[in-house]
Amino acid sequence: MVAAGAALLTFALPACDSGRSTARAAGPPPPAVAWTALHNPIYADAMHAVKDPALVVLAGEWILLFSQVDHAGAWRIGVTRSHDLTSWTAPITLPTDPATGGEASPDVVRAPDGSFIVTYQSFPHDRGGSAAKLYARTTRDFRTFSEPVRLLANLHAGPGERLIDAALAFSPAGLLLGYKLGGTANGDQQHFEIARSTTGTLAGPWQLVGRPHISVYGDTIENYEFLPVDGGWDLIATSNMFDRPQLFTLRGEPRDPRGWLGWSPARELRVPQEPWNPGTGLTGVTYEHANCAYLVDHRAVDHSLYLVYGDTPELKTFGGAGHDVFAIARSTDLVHWSVPPA
Repeated sequence: MVAAGAALLTFALPACDSGRSTARAAGPPPPAVAWTALHNPIYADAMHAVKDPALVVLAGEWILLFSQVDHAGAWRIGVTRSHDLTSWTAPITLPTDPATGGEASPDVVRAPDGSFIVTYQSFPHDRGGSAAKLYARTTRDFRTFSEPVRLLANLHAGPGERLIDAALAFSPAGLLLGYKLGGTANGDQQHFEIARSTTGTLAGPWQLVGRPHISVYGDTIENYEFLPVDGGWDLIATSNMFDRPQLFTLRGEPRDPRGWLGWSPARELRVPQEPWNPGTGLTGVTYEHANCAYLVDHRAVDHSLYLVYGDTPELKTFGGAGHDVFAIARSTDLVHWSVPPA
């Protein structure tokens, strides 16, 4: 974990691991971000709330994946592209399965063969009215996608077992999956869990590793992103209580699956709240700021790390999701954050 004034982190992909889809890992990067030309929010949709961003770089383009929610509360996963983080293409959506209530909470990781894996959940229910389950699709261009692969089917097949917020890591301990279990309408307690594929493939079978030793505000975390850092690993996640962005560093042995249960204490990322989001009260209760944050390392190009996140001043519209939009902040040390001057 980085303390104030600490030396600049260097993100590095382990030799055995293709790691996160960062600007350096996905082919030719775009030019340096024209920071002074940006203004927040960088992406908004009048007809949808947008949540759960995942931002990757491919062939000189920024590609943004996200949950989108319409006025009726229906969820889908949107995909849009930009060369400069200001002008975006009309979004397309991931193929939908009519047997589910929709799709939500995408995360993206690059596989050893160079393809990208998009993990997501059904929303809000799965086949036969059961609770949300987890899926993955592969792609090489974010225009066409494979058929979905059901994740953790051998571990969590019960209709009432709610699974959300999947994130993969091609780690020294094998293919790992972080996810949140529980939280159904009957008030079940929610937990951050980690499982390992015994075959190293999405099909599994999956073996439960356990529950990481993490607590923030006396509760669990959600919306995970695993990041290789200096030959080790960090985790970006959102506190389940108050929806605040948190940073953790792996303290366990990365080659041992159970080592992935040991993490540093949380350090909250302090992102400035801007006047266009006048929300007050409690984050995650009456408004959102820096919710479901996603980190991109672009320092090989312009010495900065970029954090994309959701903001909304209210949580009443769009089926109670609030009219979220996406904003961006940058840092050189993961401690001090600034927003675009415009």
